[in-house]
This record gives sequence, structure tokens and C-alpha cells, in this order.
Amino acid sequence: MAYFSLNEDFRGLGSSCGGQCQCGPCAQRRAGHDATGAAAPVLQPPRHSPRTLGQEPYQSDAAARQAAQELFTKYESDCRGVDVLKHLRKRSLSLMDESILLSRRIKELPGLYHEKAELDRRARIWQDSPEKNRVFSDPVAERRRIEEFVRRTGALSPNAYRAELARRLERLGYPRNYALRDLDSELRRARCEYAMNSLRWAAPCGGMEVDDPESVSRQVADHYVQTELGFTLSNQRVACSLFGRSGFCDIFYPQGITIRVNFSKVPHALIAIQVAPKVGPRREYSYSCFKRKVNLS
Repeated sequence: MAYFSLNEDFRGLGSSCGGQCQCGPCAQRRAGHDATGAAAPVLQPPRHSPRTLGQEPYQSDAAARQAAQELFTKYESDCRGVDVLKHLRKRSLSLMDESILLSRRIKELPGLYHEKAELDRRARIWQDSPEKNRVFSDPVAERRRIEEFVRRTGALSPNAYRAELARRLERLGYPRNYALRDLDSELRRARCEYAMNSLRWAAPCGGMEVDDPESVSRQVADHYVQTELGFTLSNQRVACSLFGRSGFCDIFYPQGITIRVNFSKVPHALIAIQVAPKVGPRREYSYSCFKRKVNLS
């Protein structure tokens, strides 16, 4: 059904007036006015909402690194003193799926502990009741007696308890046999894992700076040895004393050469200096990564 009103633009009905139309609305539009005679508004390009992790790229490298710096600070706050297990799941998840899982874990962990407390209560009923120890010579009668006891009391046998708890653990991404610590410890661990996941979205090396500082340091030190000392040497070992951006890694080469890589200016720069057998020049490198290769400039 169509509608008509005086002085309206008929193109709103899905038809066109044509390029030579001399009707009032068309003439007013060509004169810079709308159909009511008012000046036509000047259209502005749409404003882009601030970019967030996992969406469109940042507008500049500086903006991306500033966001990464804030995430490093968050990581250092959430992960200080927290022991994070790196392989809690049987299968790897995408960054997005891991982020969703960790967010749900942080939200639902208190509920998990309430559910576990109820499972513990039901397990104690089984453990404390002498009725479970009565034995009938007839296996069928014995099974029926146990089933009736469970229905009546809500008791959980050890096998049933483990199965119920494992199901709840798997829902939050834990292994079936994961040993929960206290709620505060598990929340701190989950928040730390979430901060680490955020770094993998935004850090210049996808979180390698804290995930694998040994690999980053080896590549920086190799570059330093080649460009500053003119040698092509294979590093022998790495020793790191590092948390987040605080600390350094020492990379040892033949002839007693030691290069120290400092992370204090991450995510803006990596710093290298020779510390043995003599002190060499200090160099700061802007950096980025492609897969696991560190590119320095």
C-alpha cells in the first residue's frame, strides 16, 4: 500500500522522478534545499567507534603500542606471584574462543565452588553411612538397595562424585582430573590467563615477550652480535631473570661473549648491550614479529 502527501519526495515510494524533472521537490534539491524549503543538511562521514582488541586494526602503530603498554601493565598487575599452568586443555583454542572461555570462567568460578560444596556434602553422606557397607548375597538386590539409598539420601559414591565434579570442571575448560585450589587462587589464575590472552591479541609479538622471552632474547642478541661485533656465532644458552617488563635475559656465546637483553621499554623497544668480556654499546631496537620471527629496526 502506498501513501501520498503534498510536497513530498515521491522517490521514497521506490520510483524516480527522472533527470529532467521540474517538480517542486526536485527543483528545491538542485537549489540546495530539501522538500520543505529548508537548507539541505551537509552529510558528514560516519564517525568510527574506538577500535577494540579482536576487531579492526588500530589507526596507527603508535596507538596499537599504547594499547599494548596498558595491557602489559594489566598483565603485570594480574599475574604477579601467580603460577599459570600453560597446558590445562587437551585441545588448543583460538584466541577468541579462549577469551570467551576465560571470561566465563571468571564469572562462574564462585558458582562452581558452591556446587562443589554441595557435592562434598553428598559425598560425606556416603562416606559416613554404614548402610553402604551392608552386603546382600543377591547382586540384583544389592544394586537395588544401593540405588534406593542414593535416591533417599542424595549420597554420592566416590565414582559418582568424581564424575559429577569432572563434568563441572570441563564446563569451564579444566581437565577432568584438575585439582582445584581455593577460590581466590583460582580467580587470580583465571584473571592472569585472561590478561595473557589480551596480550596475544595486541602485543607486537603476540605475547612472546612474556610467553617466550628466551626466544625473543636469542634473536635480539644474535642481531646485536652480527651488527655490532661483526660475528656470526651460535648462542649457547640463555638465563632469564624476568617478570613482565622487569628484568633481563643474558645470552651466552663462545669466547666469553655475553649479551644482555632488557625488556623495560616493551612494547616500544627492546634493548641490547654487551656485558662480557667487556662492556659494549647499548642499542635500542624498534620491533615487530611475523609468526615467531622478531624483526628489528
